[in-house]
Amino acid sequence: MPLQLIIDVMKFVNRKALKSNPLPYLFCFLISIGQSKADWKFFRGTPDMKGVADAELALPLKLEWSVKIGRSVFATPVISNDKVFVGNEEGLFVCLSLSEGIVLWEFKTEDTIEGTACIANDSVIFGSGDGHLYSLNPSDGKLKWKYETEGEILGGANLFKSTVDQKLYVLVGSYDNYMHCVALANGKLKWKYETQNYVNGAPGISDGKIYFGGCDAQIYGIKTETGKVDTTMDAENYIANSIVVVDSVAYVAHHGNRVAAFDLNKKSRLWEFGERDFPFFSSPAVAKNSVYAAGKDKRLYKIDRKTGKGIWEFKTGQGIESSPVVSGSSVFIGSGDGSLYAVDVKSGKQKWSYEIGDNIRSSPAITSGKLVIGCDDGKIYCFSEAKK
Repeated sequence: MPLQLIIDVMKFVNRKALKSNPLPYLFCFLISIGQSKADWKFFRGTPDMKGVADAELALPLKLEWSVKIGRSVFATPVISNDKVFVGNEEGLFVCLSLSEGIVLWEFKTEDTIEGTACIANDSVIFGSGDGHLYSLNPSDGKLKWKYETEGEILGGANLFKSTVDQKLYVLVGSYDNYMHCVALANGKLKWKYETQNYVNGAPGISDGKIYFGGCDAQIYGIKTETGKVDTTMDAENYIANSIVVVDSVAYVAHHGNRVAAFDLNKKSRLWEFGERDFPFFSSPAVAKNSVYAAGKDKRLYKIDRKTGKGIWEFKTGQGIESSPVVSGSSVFIGSGDGSLYAVDVKSGKQKWSYEIGDNIRSSPAITSGKLVIGCDDGKIYCFSEAKK
């Protein structure tokens, strides 16, 4: 179907129909940015930050390749067109071949790259601790534009398509306390929204709004077109990661040692989960009726999305900063104990693991038949389904 026809159809979308069944319209959006099931173009896979993969990986996995690109890799890789894109602690942004692990090009910034890139059309976009948001040509790594903020950028970038001018815009938070929105085409500012402290996590998009938390302990819902606030709510503890919003309910894993659900319409907390005094740095995953969250208490939790009751917990050897990703019947996560795990979503039992040997703060990126992740040893690891 031609893209312009999709755009014309979307102009006549009935809001009630969109609310009752948003999947066809999400599909149209993904087509417009070139997303396919073989891609992982955002920090959590899709713009809503749910952390759910389209593809289910068949276990066991085998190590396909590993490549050292310098110092620690905290950022999550993104994947498109048989290429892997990721930055590292020393400010180096690298493109590798997904099939072979060959470094295709490098781009150097002036400070650490902790946030995850995003990809749309012919651009790969990421922020750096040097305060700039960069747009590169994914084919050769040439700079297209850079946008300067007044603080470090340590969180991931996201994208939305305007329903007014049909153009794509990039979103990124900065340590200058602002959420910034710039045009994908040229990096020109569309709007910026001021918060009361650092903005660290990648923003998520749901129902035409941008949702994010910050170090001011607030949950923000901002209108995509205008940058005007739609809703705010006090989460009571600062948020260093991405939040997930489903049906106007925000799911948050925060620094106050708890996972919580907030009704943004009623401005009330629905539930709170947590038994130990260890903070959550990783972002939650939301799949069907469950929330998956991992904390510095070494544990991955499955929580009932409606009631907030714990269903199971899986213990690793060290604290967890990697964010969980659900892939069919498995949830994948890295740990500070140096291992990558696949855990059964129903039982919470370990299905598979691989010992890398160093702290894994990066999160899994899953594409058809493959999983890619970074590690504090400075390497990128690619796993594939073992042939039977």
